[in-house]
Amino acid sequence: MRRPAWCIAAAAAAALWLVSPLDAQAGHNAPHESNQPPASKMPKVKTHDDLQPDTLPTLPAGMTTQMLVEGDSIFHNQGHCFACHGQEAEGMPAMGDALTAGLNWAQPNWQSIDSLIKTGMPQDLTRSPIAMPPRGGRSDLTDAQVHLVAAYVWAISQARGEPWPGGHQSHNPLVPNAMPATAAKTKPAHGAAHAAHRGAHSEE
Repeated sequence: MRRPAWCIAAAAAAALWLVSPLDAQAGHNAPHESNQPPASKMPKVKTHDDLQPDTLPTLPAGMTTQMLVEGDSIFHNQGHCFACHGQEAEGMPAMGDALTAGLNWAQPNWQSIDSLIKTGMPQDLTRSPIAMPPRGGRSDLTDAQVHLVAAYVWAISQARGEPWPGGHQSHNPLVPNAMPATAAKTKPAHGAAHAAHRGAHSEE
């Protein structure tokens, strides 16, 4: 017995309706070709700094590269900024934010950074267990010194490394309030000299 044409057509439509979703799912599961290079050839990002351009933009009015060098010195010495933000300003866990791939809490301009350093930031805004005290907790820093630190922070948030004369490629390990290495070396010798002096007097 021959089936009517409409019956055959309905059966064919039902078959297509079932097959189409299966084909679509198979296509979804199939690996897609990508224009990206293999992972082995992708550039490796090791630090925040690797995301930055290689050159500084035009310096803001009134800022010089010498100011960046001086701000660097304050950041890594009497300012102790590195103690919370890291030697390379890469950020420290549960402490200070990274400063080398943009700024989270300040507009990327010199005046805004300067103002934030002077006023600090309360703990409930830092997303960290600690607050940022005014002047980083160094009340002895002058406005002029804070201005230099702000210039340095502006620069390292804008470019990879420190691409200016006198800029560092990397900073030596630093420890807050640590005794200078030269003092540490001379102190035992100084003590030994005193011991020898005492020994000489005891023999007399």
